[in-house]
Amino acid sequence: MYIILDKNLKRVATLSTNSDANPFWGEVVERQIADDNSNSDDGITGVSTFNSTDPNANSKSWNDTLTGLTMLQSAPAAQYLTVGNSVAVYDDVHNHWRIYRIYQVDETIDATSGAHLATVDAINLAIYKLNKTIPPQKEIKDCKLDQAMQWIMADTGWDLQNNCSSGLFADINFDGTASSQAALQTVLSTYDAEADAYCHIDANGIVTDLILELADQLGENEGKSITYGQNMLSVQRETVDTNLVTKLYIVGANNASIAEVNNGKNYITDVSANSLYNNDSNTWLEGTITSDTITEPKALLDWGLRELRLYNHPRINYAVEVTQDFQANLGDTIKVIDLSMNPILTTEARVIQQTTSESDPSQNKVVLGEFSTVKVITPAFIRNMEQRWNDHVKKLFEEARENANAATVSLITPLGSTWYNTDTSKRVIARLFIEGENVTSYLSPQAFNWQKINMDGTRDIGWEADHAKDGYQVTIEPPFVGTLLVTIDDTYVKDDAEMWIDTSNSADGSWNKLWETKDAANKDFNGDQHIGALQFSYLLSDGSVLSSYHYTKDKSHSDCEFIKWNTDGTLQSMMFVTGGGHCGSFGYDESSNTIYTEIKDPIDGKYYLVTMAYQANTSASNITKWCQVKQYFRVNVDLQNNLWLGSTTSGKVYVCQISDLQTGNFKPIIEFKLQDFKWKPLPAGTTNNGAYNTLQANGISYPFAFFTAGDANNADDKHVMCINLITQSMVFDYVVEPMQDIKLTVPLENGGHLEPEGIYEDVNNSRLIVGFNVSEYRDDAHTVSIAHSALYTAPLKIRDDSKDLVVEYPEQDEGENDEAEQPVIAGNDNADDSDASSDSDEDGDESTGEGTKIEDGDNN
Repeated sequence: MYIILDKNLKRVATLSTNSDANPFWGEVVERQIADDNSNSDDGITGVSTFNSTDPNANSKSWNDTLTGLTMLQSAPAAQYLTVGNSVAVYDDVHNHWRIYRIYQVDETIDATSGAHLATVDAINLAIYKLNKTIPPQKEIKDCKLDQAMQWIMADTGWDLQNNCSSGLFADINFDGTASSQAALQTVLSTYDAEADAYCHIDANGIVTDLILELADQLGENEGKSITYGQNMLSVQRETVDTNLVTKLYIVGANNASIAEVNNGKNYITDVSANSLYNNDSNTWLEGTITSDTITEPKALLDWGLRELRLYNHPRINYAVEVTQDFQANLGDTIKVIDLSMNPILTTEARVIQQTTSESDPSQNKVVLGEFSTVKVITPAFIRNMEQRWNDHVKKLFEEARENANAATVSLITPLGSTWYNTDTSKRVIARLFIEGENVTSYLSPQAFNWQKINMDGTRDIGWEADHAKDGYQVTIEPPFVGTLLVTIDDTYVKDDAEMWIDTSNSADGSWNKLWETKDAANKDFNGDQHIGALQFSYLLSDGSVLSSYHYTKDKSHSDCEFIKWNTDGTLQSMMFVTGGGHCGSFGYDESSNTIYTEIKDPIDGKYYLVTMAYQANTSASNITKWCQVKQYFRVNVDLQNNLWLGSTTSGKVYVCQISDLQTGNFKPIIEFKLQDFKWKPLPAGTTNNGAYNTLQANGISYPFAFFTAGDANNADDKHVMCINLITQSMVFDYVVEPMQDIKLTVPLENGGHLEPEGIYEDVNNSRLIVGFNVSEYRDDAHTVSIAHSALYTAPLKIRDDSKDLVVEYPEQDEGENDEAEQPVIAGNDNADDSDASSDSDEDGDESTGEGTKIEDGDNN
């Protein structure tokens, strides 16, 4: 609905598409928060606006118009379509009105009907007023946003509502000739703000206020998406790389240089962008940028790093025509999907321009972009699908169906295949490999058909019925003797892995922050200040946190501290452990206040697995040694299943029974290497250049183990991986996206920190909890930052295979799959008791692996 206001802003007429009294057409409302200049060929300019959050703010440009509103002059309300009057448009989302002052009226005669028409163009009344106001001359050094706006808004008649959090200081100059609107545009760019102007109108048609609102960011992120074939009618993608630069020379005012703070170089580079966009890897795509105000080298370097983000990839904007039922507002964050586009369009961007028409909704259109550029990403819900069912796995199964030789089944018996007097049971595990890759995680339990062949060659139908729902692992008890077979029914290949990180219910796909340390007087009893660098952290039942910290003051041996934190992120107490080491992972039983970890005894220099009680503000004195081990392990435990897990920096992973370790015996029942899952652990003494995975922590929640990787130098991707310990297959390998999964106040390109640390499954709440060391600003001007520690969580979703299990196993042998049943006799009854996917499986033939023979042993 529109209403017409007179020069005194009193309501004089109403226009509505639901009424025939005052027909109107042709009107288009166009609003924008930034320029769409993706097709601009302008060179790199010397603009030196130092925005606190996004250098794209240089393109901030607020405009708001209503044009083309046409009426018959004979209509009752047409008499009010005069210059100086206004048209008010209701915003039902925010429950206020925007007023557009009429500045142009065209009176014409329709050539076909001979009717007299009136057409008006109007502009937001605040913009009109600001354009007609010139602030007095004044220069404000180190000006804050509030100060600048007070000077701009004086004598305009509009009230300012400043919701911005910017603490930036900037030099602002009012020359006494430029309008308040021109000054406002400079302020929006300088302080990275966005503007809206509106009013409220009471029941009597009286305007009660005139408000100019500033915000850090207009709009919402509610997970809305536009998909071709559903609510998208058309999309136009504009891409230009005229100014794509991967090596940027930075020059400051008075020829200031960044060399002294940049290893002697007066330029910065982007290696990743160069390899992606430059066809000659031996050269760079070079450009120069000059600031006319910045002279301090560190500030100049920071500015250059921000500006390089504008030029290190092609600039892209999208003009999207949407269906009438799709509602998006200026500033909203929208996902756009067009899988038929080449390349596929999966992007998440903000609505920077919006066109609407009440009389003709076919005019509705949004322009999506990130001002002069947009970062093309894979939206969280698409990433969610990819980790559950990726194209690579899909192709492997397709290949297996076409080529029977591509797939093999491996049977492993971790506890051997011969019965001895002490044996009470044995486990037999089936794994499916396609082209050498373990894909067992994508099979429902019903896919595994177990068969027992007795020594006389007959099938044990009763045993098979009892174990029809066992899935990939069968537990057998003596006196089981015979041959065990398994076949795979590919009817039960699943589109989902066994489990995945489920961010689909989050509006923007981001992880939830549970807790973080505060920059407070966090001193321990040694007088040391703590805020970050925590290794592994547990969220306890009362909301407090227990964490480990690598203590490095005494260089003679490697110590650690266990620190307890309050719910508000302040330090509560700590315990010092001599020889506690890096403590990248540890276990904790809150009910008994017991820590499970490892120490290197400073007296004998040997490693021991130990337990100890947490004692506040003292050195650990009640350490109980379990058994001696040969090296440093990241330790974690699953007490419910009596299991201990340890990993090394080289990528080896071991699982032992706690009862064995407590008696001094290190006897792994499972072992493998993370290299088997395509991770490349960083070699000792090597700096990560992005080619390796810097391993960080591990957790166990049987049958799953979890791992994190990612260097503090941000060279490699941040990974969170889950492995099924039974089948030793990868369940998911999730790459954490900075700013998408984890919201950073200090972006990585601005020197921010994002380092994954501890990880564990919160079984009771079906979620994964991961610790990260991240950066935060310590000042309002966002010039000083510090790293601190935080806990984040994401839901875990487990595939539901329950419907498959309602299928009953046949009571009669119908001869199905007989051709695939080829028993393989185990070659070694005395194989070791380890599940080692990286070693040879002596209990079953890895080439076919469809059967194993269980025999009586020597009873020794």
